[in-house]
Amino acid sequence: MKKLIPLTLLACMTLPLCTPAVVQQVSASATHDYRSEVQSHQFRPHSGDKQEVADFAQALAKHRANPAELEKLLAKDSLNHFAMQDYEKGLALFKSVQVVEAVPEKLYTVTKEDAYNNYRAIVKFKYVGYTADNKAIEKTDWIGLVKRGSMDGAAWQAWGVIWQDSGIDVSDVRLIQLEKPQKGEEIGVITTDAGVIKLRLFPDKAPKAVENFKTLAKKGAYNDMIFHRVINDFMIQAGELTGPDGKELPSIYGQDFEDEFNRDLFNFRGALSMGNAGPNTNSTHFYIVQSPKVDQEYLDLSALPLNAEAKYKEIGGRAYLDNRHTVFGHVLEGMEVVDKIAAQKTDETARPLNNPVKVQKIEFVIYNP
Repeated sequence: MKKLIPLTLLACMTLPLCTPAVVQQVSASATHDYRSEVQSHQFRPHSGDKQEVADFAQALAKHRANPAELEKLLAKDSLNHFAMQDYEKGLALFKSVQVVEAVPEKLYTVTKEDAYNNYRAIVKFKYVGYTADNKAIEKTDWIGLVKRGSMDGAAWQAWGVIWQDSGIDVSDVRLIQLEKPQKGEEIGVITTDAGVIKLRLFPDKAPKAVENFKTLAKKGAYNDMIFHRVINDFMIQAGELTGPDGKELPSIYGQDFEDEFNRDLFNFRGALSMGNAGPNTNSTHFYIVQSPKVDQEYLDLSALPLNAEAKYKEIGGRAYLDNRHTVFGHVLEGMEVVDKIAAQKTDETARPLNNPVKVQKIEFVIYNP
């Protein structure tokens, strides 16, 4: 969760810094309010700008616990100088900091400054901080930079924090859905016209979804049902159950049931998940993720556990479905069958055109490798 720091508070990030005594210690000529500057030009950063900002971020992380080196990176004349020092103290609490991304979101020049001191940047600073107890905390902050110097060279310095992230725990988790089942564990077996798909289920993580799926399957509700929505490089979906009156049948609970999200389960390629029409609208629909790739944009926005993000890059999937659709199982064997079903020709609604693949039956057996 991110928190916006109002501009009126940028000059006084902590209460003691707002007292008259502190303000009086710095003469007016020695301070500068970078927030009040008037922009004269805005432009796209070139490769040199990007590299300089990246180097600045690396230095910020490297010298976070070295006061002498840090002072070189901070604009001493900024009204937010003390706030930036406090910001650096926060970085110094981590035993190590890995810079993920540092890019200028905005680059501009300002009036009333000379040619070597009028460059400014708003920088997206994304990093992972590792705590003493080995937790990984991902944060994305926006920092204001000023470039100052002379003909002999210029350097970027930080003048203030524009936006500070509260941080998200992205420590590694146990990726249980990719583990082999234990001997004696119950697994699901979907026999289709295209072949057999074996599934591992997770009743301890998504008990209502698993019970709903098993009960409907044991009743034969899914027998002779087609995969009614098929999108190659995305997923295959089934579970469109209707009664004699043509109305869609409810879940075994008589109504839609709530989502069961877990930090341990993800929409990797092969995930078995609940289809829905929005939050807490699970009924009878299910899908299997078939996508062999993952969109990097969604990984950047998701703040996933680090090993889950790495696994998405390795095997594919749809990260944006996490915390939107309940994952309650995973394909153990038969992804080639899923790929075959996904390759069917479809109409504009993603419904298969000719001889759609059907579910012949779903059974549950004891795993015995």
